[in-house]
Order: sequence, then structure tokens, then C-alpha cells
Amino acid sequence: MMKKSVGNMLMIIGCVLFITVCYGMIENKIHQKELIESFSAIQTETALASDVEVENTPTKKDSIATSILRIPSIQLESPVIDGATSAKLNRALGMIENLDAPGTPNGSSAIAGHQSHQFGYFFNRLNELQLGDKFELDVSTDTLVYEVFDIQIVKPNNVEILNRQEGISMLSLITCYPERSNKYRLVVQAKQVEHQ
Repeated sequence: MMKKSVGNMLMIIGCVLFITVCYGMIENKIHQKELIESFSAIQTETALASDVEVENTPTKKDSIATSILRIPSIQLESPVIDGATSAKLNRALGMIENLDAPGTPNGSSAIAGHQSHQFGYFFNRLNELQLGDKFELDVSTDTLVYEVFDIQIVKPNNVEILNRQEGISMLSLITCYPERSNKYRLVVQAKQVEHQ
């Protein structure tokens, strides 16, 4: 009788955990979709603004995607929001503030993301990128194409890696390393190249 009760209790706990994980995955997918849709709305407003004055409604900054990162080699398509606080990185990739805007000549910009996330993908396959891989960043007015030229593992306080490099427009993709640890940072650096 006792074994049956323990077995039933374990089955109930397993079902609750399964439902919780499924709910979290669905919630994350819905949020990611909303962010991508918000980015599409920004693109539409930008196009309309050249012809007609558009009335902007106030929105929470972390609920609007400012760009979309697409990395085909690791099957990633993810919205990017402004800021890289812990709370924001739990919801999406974050553009690190106080750097240059993506596409700035001789500029340096960076996107941070969790290496492993319970209900999403974010940067959990970033370590699979290789030198020469190409990816895209959709911004409101253009699609920027980048090519990976450097991959490093650095200490968290090594911010010099984000310094501008003469002659290139650089975008760094940053995540914790190794998996489930924040001891180091994996930094994938790419330079903007001509459209394909």
C-alpha cells in the first residue's frame, strides 16, 4: 500500500513538472513571437514615417524588439531588445548599451544572451559558430550581414574585447561559458560585410 502511494505521488509530481515546463515553453514562444511582431510594426512605422507623420503610443521599452538576429548555421532567429540586464536577458537577447549602433563605420556593438535558458534557446548553441560563418541582423531600415572573424573565451571583466577596431563595423555576440556557469564569457566577433 505504501509503495503504491509513493508511486502515485511521484507520478503526480512528474506530471506537474511536465506541465510547468510545457507552459514555460509556450509562454516563451508567445513572448518571442510578440517581440518579432513588434519589430515588424517598427519597420512599418519607419516606412510610413517617410510619407506620413505617425503617432507613437508609449510602450515599455523591454516589450519592443529593436532588431532580429538570424544565424542560419545554428538555426537561430531571435528578437533583440535594448539593454542587457538580467531581467531582460530572461526574456530575449539584449543589445548592450553605451556602445555604437550596429552598422556604424569603425564602430563596435554587442548582443548578450543566456548560454542556456530553461524555456528557450537564446545563445545555447553559440559555441557551434565557426570562423567564416555568416549571419544577419535586421534593423528597422536594413538587413546587416556579418561574418565571424574571431572567437574567444575571456574573463567577465575583460571589456576591452569590445573596443572598436579600425576599418570594420564589429558586432560581438556574448554569452556565459561554459554551460550553466558564469565563470567566463564566450565572445563571437563578426565584421559587417557587403550584402549577399
